[in-house]
Amino acid sequence: MKKYNLSEIMKTAHNLYKTGKYTWAESLKKSWKMAKFRISTRIGALQIKQEMEADKDAERKRLQEINSQYINVIPAKRSRYDSLDIPASAYYNPNSTGRFGAHYVGD
Repeated sequence: MKKYNLSEIMKTAHNLYKTGKYTWAESLKKSWKMAKFRISTRIGALQIKQEMEADKDAERKRLQEINSQYINVIPAKRSRYDSLDIPASAYYNPNSTGRFGAHYVGD
């Protein structure tokens, strides 16, 4: 059985009645409907949250399985083509100026 906060329901009913828009019976009915709606939305939100957590756990397990395949992989060595000991003058010679004397060569 669902438990409702009767104090909150009565406070809501009094506030609705005080505005003068509703009779006492209408305000009680409206506050009960709001309380039931609040509980139903909380239950729905909890279900969605649990589903999301289950999805995250499944995704985490899937990624761990994929990552476990790459434990013994040796990283590749850089080739001579990627040599970084080339002087900057090889790229930025005095003749390769752009607009306003910039030496950008598309690195």
